[in-house]
Amino acid sequence: MKKLVIFTTVPLSLATLVKGQPKYLSSFFNVYLVTSNEPINSQIEKYEGVKLEAIDMSRKITPFKDLKSLITIYIYLKKIKPDIVYSFTPKAGLLAMIASFFARVPIRVHNIVGMPLMEAKGNKKRLLKLIEKLTYAFSTNLFCNSFGLQKYVNRNLTKKEVKVIANGSINGVNTEFFKDSFSISQKESLREKLNIKKDDFVFIFIGRVVKDKGINELVEAFSILKKSHKSLKLLIVGDFEEHLNAISQKSMDLMMSDSDIIRIDFQKDIRPYLSISHIFILPSYREGLPNSLIEAGSFGLPLVATNINGCNEIIIDRENGILVEKKNLYSLVNVLLELIEDKNLYNKIKDNVRNSIIKRYNQEFFLKELKDELEKLL
Repeated sequence: MKKLVIFTTVPLSLATLVKGQPKYLSSFFNVYLVTSNEPINSQIEKYEGVKLEAIDMSRKITPFKDLKSLITIYIYLKKIKPDIVYSFTPKAGLLAMIASFFARVPIRVHNIVGMPLMEAKGNKKRLLKLIEKLTYAFSTNLFCNSFGLQKYVNRNLTKKEVKVIANGSINGVNTEFFKDSFSISQKESLREKLNIKKDDFVFIFIGRVVKDKGINELVEAFSILKKSHKSLKLLIVGDFEEHLNAISQKSMDLMMSDSDIIRIDFQKDIRPYLSISHIFILPSYREGLPNSLIEAGSFGLPLVATNINGCNEIIIDRENGILVEKKNLYSLVNVLLELIEDKNLYNKIKDNVRNSIIKRYNQEFFLKELKDELEKLL
């Protein structure tokens, strides 16, 4: 079988974003994984059933560390001699594409799954733009996880063909896994643990707790809604990243002082929290095609997200969710208020959402399309 090496900057991406993908592809390729060194690596290697090589890569701009990583990756690739290198996430993409070019890997595929430069300004934006262009220049093929992002890339960064696999996403969604099969007693137990009453209406956000995910607007919107609706709770599930794109101090203070905002660290299994929630909210400033949105939709939660790349491909407005304006606090407040008060609209969306995700983002279909595309390149 041909050799395929998959690169990502941090192991968490392998454990969540593309979980199960290396295992599936290993039936058709000799698959190797490369990511930074963390304790979770052994679990990933065991679950996927493929060899994992730990090579540290920094998510920050660190020239000396990056050069060291680049050389280490080059040596590794010369030893493995792969037929395809497949990367995603910005730093892994840059390093893997350059190293594989000089290691004479014939097929070098980078999957564009997000675009930090969309929200960057000044010199940082110029630097991030240069990094993207370099990554694309050293690749032979480009994939992308949403049609909106595909258009942005071709309009602003490269004239190379950018391929969207299936209907978008980076891994599809396992619709049987993301399905509400939790018992009443399991839900009651978790509610009790989190001090959520039976009649409370629960909003949930899952993701990195950073400014670009719209956390500032989300927390303030919740505070406004609580003035007229007392039985509300907000679950925020995910890790803070104070060193990268931190939220405002005002939002931090509100989160820490309001007992109705329940903070939960990153969870390997988010389904229990989805099972006790009523609406999934993603007020992000930029996305490729967010996994969290299709996972929550598959679980049967009505979706509220900003009208941006990816989100507006998943959400059919007022059918399986509602789109709000980016960075617009009162657009978010008004939509959430409408869903709380208009039971007919809420129930209509809830009835539609799971089937709309199954039809377009089923993981089995996505993985077959990805495998076929990689085989075409060979």
